[in-house]
Amino acid sequence: MSSKPTPGPFQYIGLGSSIALCLVAGMGGGYLLGERLGAVALLTFAGLVVGIAAAVATARSAIKRYM
Repeated sequence: MSSKPTPGPFQYIGLGSSIALCLVAGMGGGYLLGERLGAVALLTFAGLVVGIAAAVATARSAIKRYM
């Protein structure tokens, strides 16, 4: 029976940073694209949705190592 490793404080910091980066990159990309195309609100929201999806995927893969 092998025991799973437990995450340390740096893993939590890395996970939080990754989630924040996904959200900022998604919203920032959507905002910049919206500025160029004239649909800031719509594309910022779309970027946020993409950022949330990326953050969930990142968190899921990181947490899966410890489960």
